Amino acid sequence: MVDISSEGRAGQWRLKAIMALIGLMLGLAVGWASGHLIGGAGLHHRTWSDFAALAIAIAYLGAGLMTAVFSLDRRSLAVLADAKAPDFNRPIAPHQKLYLRLQAAVMTLAGALLAAPIVLAPPISAPSPADGLIGMGVVVGLFTLQSVLNLSLWNRSDEVFRQSIAQTGAVCFWLLQGALFLWASGEKFRLLPAISSWDAVTVMMGVYLAASTLVAHRRGLV
Repeated sequence: MVDISSEGRAGQWRLKAIMALIGLMLGLAVGWASGHLIGGAGLHHRTWSDFAALAIAIAYLGAGLMTAVFSLDRRSLAVLADAKAPDFNRPIAPHQKLYLRLQAAVMTLAGALLAAPIVLAPPISAPSPADGLIGMGVVVGLFTLQSVLNLSLWNRSDEVFRQSIAQTGAVCFWLLQGALFLWASGEKFRLLPAISSWDAVTVMMGVYLAASTLVAHRRGLV
């Protein structure tokens, strides 16, 4: 039975405050590390989509690392399992722990994937395309690993989570289909500047992050 006493509610608030503080500290650490990566990658002359992609990557990395850290503690695991009404008396089953840690891994890899092409891309002055082979190999490896973990996460998900993923995908498809079509039409009429495939990917990831957060909140998953 869920603890609904005043003492129990006070304990929930204390735990959530501690989790928020840990999240803030992790966010600062990720931001600090990202700042050094930005300096090392020479982003002072990069495009708007590079900066936007890094911001989205930091959001994914922060969420993934926070979920991974919180999954190590029984009480914070209860909050992750049900943020609105955590049951601290009920033990978390091993398959639930694995599921949450898979989520953490998928989000962390999503952030790493989005940041890797920016951080590892060779400079424009590179003598040959061969300089990008190592970076591309890293991206392909991360993409393959994330795809495998995503499939494993999907197979372990319940119907509510699968419906949330499907709804998020539908929202993103209809929004991006219309927006990209109108932008492409503007390009044809020479009213709008051309965008690169990287620009489009960055916009897509930003829309997906916002849509998935909104859908999860409406379904009571966060």
